[in-house]
Amino acid sequence: MVLLRSIFDMFCIMECCSNHWIKNDVKELDLRLKSQLIGQPLAYDLILRSIKSHTSNLNPSKSLVLSLHGGTGTGKNFVAKHIVESLYREGYKSKYVRLYVVSRDFMHHDPAHISQYKDHLTEDIEKITSKCPQATFVFDEIDQMPKQLLDVILYYIDFHTPTASRPTDYRKTIFIFLSNTGAKSIINLAEKNYRSSIKRENFNILEFQQALSNASSNEEGGLQSASLIDRHLVTFFVPFLPLKREHIRVCISRQLAIVLEHDEYEYELSVDDIINSVINLIEFTRASSSSLEYSLSGCKKVQQKLHYIFESMQSALKKTKKKLYDSDDLL
Repeated sequence: MVLLRSIFDMFCIMECCSNHWIKNDVKELDLRLKSQLIGQPLAYDLILRSIKSHTSNLNPSKSLVLSLHGGTGTGKNFVAKHIVESLYREGYKSKYVRLYVVSRDFMHHDPAHISQYKDHLTEDIEKITSKCPQATFVFDEIDQMPKQLLDVILYYIDFHTPTASRPTDYRKTIFIFLSNTGAKSIINLAEKNYRSSIKRENFNILEFQQALSNASSNEEGGLQSASLIDRHLVTFFVPFLPLKREHIRVCISRQLAIVLEHDEYEYELSVDDIINSVINLIEFTRASSSSLEYSLSGCKKVQQKLHYIFESMQSALKKTKKKLYDSDDLL
């Protein structure tokens, strides 16, 4: 049987629901997150363990539902991308993966459009999962999603076994929700731990889970109007902690290494000077009166700020060279 499956995989040139295309490489995910995810030990641990246990379980009781919460630029989209690319050889291009951005894909909230969206979402989930049990659906900006569309998802993430009337098995599917809901709760808890000199890798994850569950139920624009919380259908609420100055320096260093590798710019400043110049363009704030200082935009603006610094240096170099050239002409 194993031999026949291997032969089938070998001749499946176009993407199909096989071990070759659905690679479920948890070791790759581990390496990616360890080497590239910055300042998120709680998210790293929750994501890795939940993905590993779900993909290795031949008969899960329900779909895996991960709700990723945190401020801008803390790594939510970054992690979702690495999950998808580690599980599917084609990444987001896989026909067994869907990425929905609520402000783009469900932007109209009038009854006519909502009805169309419901039909489209239902068809998407059922059609894709019928072709491959381990389908993955990523919803960015889930906090902006209309209740009627959230209700569509409920059936597929609940505890259901296939029936004669609905033979498709949805228990191996993965749903990933991305949201800014609960960001303030995360910051408040991080501040409390910071005042107690507790390192972020030692934060109590259950405390954050409860805070995010409450925020999702109560915050305007959260999931308060849906039954996802009341029916306990979210497997894990995953907190993304605010990034401190030291974390932003790492972000800049990594982005700078990419720029220098491609030799895109001519520059005279030292690496430390470049990093400090970018840091000075990043807006930081403090959580209340404590000394916990964090970036308002996380790592999101680092690339743009870095290129701005390089362009400024290029402009200064050109002016200097022009002055030297003009001086030579005068001589």
